[in-house]
Parts: sequence; structure tokens; C-alpha cells
Amino acid sequence: MLSETKIKRLLNNYIEKETSFRFQKFLGKGSYGIAYVLVHKETGEQYVLKRMKSKFKKKKQSILKFKQEIEMLKLLDFPNIPNVILEGEIEGIPFYIMDLIDGHTFEQEIFQEGKSFSLEESFTILKKLLDVVIKIHDKKIVHRDLRTPNILIKNETIYIIDFGLASYITENAFIEKINNPKKLEDPRSDLYFIGHFLLFLIYSNYSPTSRKERSWQEELKLPKEVQNYIERLLLIGPAFSSAKEALQSIPTFIIRA
Repeated sequence: MLSETKIKRLLNNYIEKETSFRFQKFLGKGSYGIAYVLVHKETGEQYVLKRMKSKFKKKKQSILKFKQEIEMLKLLDFPNIPNVILEGEIEGIPFYIMDLIDGHTFEQEIFQEGKSFSLEESFTILKKLLDVVIKIHDKKIVHRDLRTPNILIKNETIYIIDFGLASYITENAFIEKINNPKKLEDPRSDLYFIGHFLLFLIYSNYSPTSRKERSWQEELKLPKEVQNYIERLLLIGPAFSSAKEALQSIPTFIIRA
């Protein structure tokens, strides 16, 4: 099996000789892929190269999944999603180059920048996020990994990255047969993640008053309408039928924009 070091060297040589880019630095890795920052040789603009890990080279399902990610990004051709610039394959390892979204994740916003978000600000961000998610769902795609590292903000605009766990929406998915809502191949998966994301934002403005471990309902003491809304996102209450319904159901006294 080809080592990751050899794959990187082969890919580096290909990028340097056959494209208008050059490697700049390692960016990060996930369960299935490894990402690097590239620089355009003429413009100096930065891009991201993502490749599949070499250990999945002989796993047909993993290759199909990685190529599906590329297919989805090309299908989602709008500004809040990275645009695919180039795709290819080295020694059976698929890769692609996409736009670098030069924004902050919400983890960075809170833990590095020290920002906190009021209830109104949290719902303003939620509204923008749902606007993007609706566009994704309209293409029959569900992201299934809408965690804080994959949601970015730049100049008040929301961006979504990393479609490695995304799937096409399966009609009439029965949640009763799925132990983990995150794995659902329908919009409720994204709404479940969004519920946790919204709590993450709200907790940024919360100061504990007790060492006793309590539920978020007890700790945050939110207005009843807000608590009910979040419980519906988290599938504790009746699930929203779609991201559009979730957007339309935002309590009006929280945000009027």
C-alpha cells in the first residue's frame, strides 16, 4: 500500500508541474480525507486541495463516497459553498481543488475571538444558516455534519464546508429505524445538528450560577416559545417537516428581519 508520504510527494509533483498551483501548507485531516492549502502561482490566491486517504484506495465504497462529495459540490453552485476548481486522481487516489473560504468558524469566533451572542444575534445567525440549508435541501442533498467547525462566517455571510458525510435525501425515511438522528438521510438530520449549533451560540452568553449539572432547559431559562422551538429541532418535540418550516417558525418576538 502506498504511504501517505509518497502520495503527498506524487501529488505535490503533479500540482507543481501540471497545474497553476503550488503547495503551501497542511490544513487538516478527517476520517476519510486530508486537506492542504494551495497558492495560485500567478494571482497568489489561496485554495484548498482535498484528497482521499490512501488506506481507502482499494475500498470501492469509500472511493464512490469521495467522488460523490465532488459531485455534490459541483451541483451546489452558489456562493455559500466552496466552488470546485479542478478534480483528478493520483495512483487511484481521487482529489479535488476548491475555493478557500477565508472566514472564521464559530468555534474560533467564541473560543479564540472571545465573542458571545445574544438570543437575538443567535437567531439572526440561525436565519442566515437556514437560508443556506434550504438551498442545499432544494438540491436533494442533506449535509449531515453541520457542526461548528463546518459553519463559517465572513463579513456577516454564512458559509458551509465539508460535505464528506453528505448524502442525497431519501424519501420517507423512518426515524424510528435510526438510532442516531445524525445519520438520517433527510432534512431532520441537518435540523438536529442546527438545534445543537443554536444552543452552542446561546451558551456563549451564559454564565453558570451553579456547579450542579442541569439540562439546557433548566440552565438557560429561555422563553417558552424558544425552548419549544429548539426542542423541535432536537426531535424532543414534533419535528419540523423541512428547513423552510423551521425558518418560518422562528419566534417573531426574537427576530423581525
